[in-house]
Amino acid sequence: MWTREGLQAKDSGFVRFLIELMWPVLLFMGLVWLRRVNPLYQQHECHFPNKAMPSAGILPWIQGIFCNANNPCFQHSTRGESPGLVSNYNNSVLARLYSDFQDLLSGDDEHLELPRLWKELNVMANFMDTLRNHPEQFSGRGLKVEALLKDHETLTSFLLRDIPLTESVVYHLVNAQIRPEQFAFGVPDLHLKDIACSVDLLERFLIFPSPRGLQTVRSAICILTPQRLQIIEDRFYANVDFFKLFGLLPRVLDVNAEGVDVHLWVRTVSVLSDKLQKLVHQSYWKDLIQTVIPLFDKDPSVRQVMAAASTLICGYTEGAFSTVTSFNWYEDNNYKAFLGIESDWSPVQYEYDNSTTPFCNNLIKELESNPATRIMWNTVKPMLMGKILYAPDSPTVRKIIQNANTTFEELERLRTMGKAWEEVAPQIWHFFQNGVQVKMIRDMIRNPSKAPFVSKHILNFLHNGSTEDHRVIRTLNQYGECVNLNKFVPVPDEDAVTHRALDLLEESKFWAGLIFVNMHSWTKNVPTHVTFKIRMDIDVVERTNKVKDRYWDPGPRADPLDDLRYVWGGFAYLQDMVEHGIIKTQTGKEWPMGVYLQQMPYPCYVDDLFMLTLNRCFPIFMVLAWVYSVSMTVKSIVLERELRLKETLKTMGVTNGVIWSTWFIDSFIMMGLSTALLTFIIMSLLSQVAFGFGTEYLSRYEEQGMGLQWNNIQTSLLEGDEFSFLTSICMMCVDIVLYGVLAWYLDNVFPGQYGIGRPFYFPFLQRYWFNTVAPVSEQSFLESEPGELTKGVCVENLVKFFSGSSSPAVDGLSINFYESQITALLGQNGAGKTTTMCGSNTSDTIIKKNRHVLHKCSCFRSILTGIFPPTSGTAMIYGNDIRTDMDSIRTSLGTCPQHNVLFH
Repeated sequence: MWTREGLQAKDSGFVRFLIELMWPVLLFMGLVWLRRVNPLYQQHECHFPNKAMPSAGILPWIQGIFCNANNPCFQHSTRGESPGLVSNYNNSVLARLYSDFQDLLSGDDEHLELPRLWKELNVMANFMDTLRNHPEQFSGRGLKVEALLKDHETLTSFLLRDIPLTESVVYHLVNAQIRPEQFAFGVPDLHLKDIACSVDLLERFLIFPSPRGLQTVRSAICILTPQRLQIIEDRFYANVDFFKLFGLLPRVLDVNAEGVDVHLWVRTVSVLSDKLQKLVHQSYWKDLIQTVIPLFDKDPSVRQVMAAASTLICGYTEGAFSTVTSFNWYEDNNYKAFLGIESDWSPVQYEYDNSTTPFCNNLIKELESNPATRIMWNTVKPMLMGKILYAPDSPTVRKIIQNANTTFEELERLRTMGKAWEEVAPQIWHFFQNGVQVKMIRDMIRNPSKAPFVSKHILNFLHNGSTEDHRVIRTLNQYGECVNLNKFVPVPDEDAVTHRALDLLEESKFWAGLIFVNMHSWTKNVPTHVTFKIRMDIDVVERTNKVKDRYWDPGPRADPLDDLRYVWGGFAYLQDMVEHGIIKTQTGKEWPMGVYLQQMPYPCYVDDLFMLTLNRCFPIFMVLAWVYSVSMTVKSIVLERELRLKETLKTMGVTNGVIWSTWFIDSFIMMGLSTALLTFIIMSLLSQVAFGFGTEYLSRYEEQGMGLQWNNIQTSLLEGDEFSFLTSICMMCVDIVLYGVLAWYLDNVFPGQYGIGRPFYFPFLQRYWFNTVAPVSEQSFLESEPGELTKGVCVENLVKFFSGSSSPAVDGLSINFYESQITALLGQNGAGKTTTMCGSNTSDTIIKKNRHVLHKCSCFRSILTGIFPPTSGTAMIYGNDIRTDMDSIRTSLGTCPQHNVLFH
């Protein structure tokens, strides 16, 4: 039976040995596998595009906001980093179009005539508007036929020779005036024969110098055949100088008005048309068409609009909120956690905003319903729809704000022009499409007999065109309505700014608050030095409770949401506008210099996600590596006490120090083997530590690529930090001593259920350290004692109560035992024999220095051997008290157990 149990114990010990040896190895092998599946991320050097401030101009500012939304990182230098250059978007479609358009215009001077052409076009437009809406103003006015003919006209000779007509008839025809009203109402669908024979119709189109002339002409041409009349009409159109016609039309109402110089128009339109044709055949024109066409879908998505606009404005599709804002690849892979999206995420209920249009409400609802765009929209919403509160409300401050507001005023003018175009464009298109005047001119010019005399560019100019431009502008106007340009709102003082800002923050419509510190409501002149504060929501600016990160890790501060809040939150934009407003107010002049912000480039580096993650959980891995060994050691120590093995060993003379030393050697050997094996596997680590600070510093050095070396073991990565890896090692050595002393003290004061505890002040007792023997007290006996024998054991009034029992097991026992005697205790069951001597039934013989056999009992623990402490009374063994001198007693006291104590 004993052999089988021994084999089982041997097998279980071998299994435990393997587990203790392999568990740390397997745990760190898992870390090695994670290292392999998460390779190092090699980031190329980063060059960042500059950020234009509002003072740089409306277009660069908007272009910078749109294209730098996610602060892209480029491997090579950007154009804006070159000396003397600031623009980064020359590769965009619109930039190339604008550049080529400038090159085309720079070759000739025709484009310099565009202001004059615009003026003449306005004059002609006013003339046609008056002709259409107020034709009564042209009553009795007209254009003389002779003035419309070419300088070398052949109409007169043709009428005299080939028709033939008399000189009087030809004279009246040439000197008659053409009524301009016909251009407003159009030519009726009548035959020339009907017009020639009707006095009323002739008077509708022509004004004759006298009634006699009307009758003379009617009589002469009414007798002509329709074929002859058609020939006369064709010859008339062939001799009309249309350049003179457009030059004379505006003078019908005002003789001092400047007419339209059609020669200049034809020359300019011809040159520009040729250049535009070259422009259209450029390679990027196809890119422009392919990018813009998806915008004409019925309901283009926000992502489509952003991607198209990014291609047009920026030249790359990575900008303009097209991707989730992040910098590293592992942040892209974990963007759901970055946005706070869980599996049970549901969209937030959108509240309708009555201050904007239905289109904007639908757009905002779509932005807020998409988790990828919601966080970006919440970031830019205060700038697009928010207010800027300023205080105090004084004339001087209002002057500064007025000069600072020029940026938004220009945007408002652009939006007004867009609205005006949206209103006028349908009328213009309808005029060129269905206008009676344009249709008449178009039909007249297309007449085969006039074609040689008219430039084809005039027909192109009169072409009504498509409605795509109107759709584009209407779309831009719809998006423009979502931006609140009435930004600056005056309030009395700073307290009012705070209260009003809290209300606006509830709707995410607070951009910032401006407080001019050294100005008051009665201030009339601008101080030489203006001091102002910009107050913003704490969530849109960076925290000021630290200057830099506590721990450095490689990588630029390039995250647009966390690192560039002063820019994208609008702080830098507002500061630029206010400062330029102050400069303009002080000097009375526009400051010609625009401001650009340029982020410093960052060199290439290696980013290690594995070490970044392991840095936080490495201490727990170190604890888990040896938690099994520690738990098994603790279990064995507890089992040793439970089976009373420790006290038995003490009765055999084994001291506490020897017992704890054996446990230390046993645990150290097991942990040393696994540590050596781990050190062999992960050779990049110099040591294995089990405490947080040591592993923290170790992982920090590894994360930065330096590793822990002998030359940096005493230093820290933090400025002003006196703690280091060496300090951690020293502290662990101090912990070893501290825990050892604590274990020694507690083991003596609280030995457990079985054992006699020492007083809490025992370290200060002389007899504990020097093993002094207490003097033997005189005792009175009931019978005479053998005086010639040496007294070995002296029991004095010994009492023992067990828990749960009201009667004592030993009640006031007093007895002496002498050397060279064999003493036996006789008594009935329950008389206290075992309690006095052993305490249980499983022992053999207690021997006193091989000179006195006390009793053969069945237990190795007793009151005399220190297994049970007495309730009262004591026993003296060779003058040593069992309550205080048990260690000295056990040096001369032994027991023979019936079972295996050392290897149980």
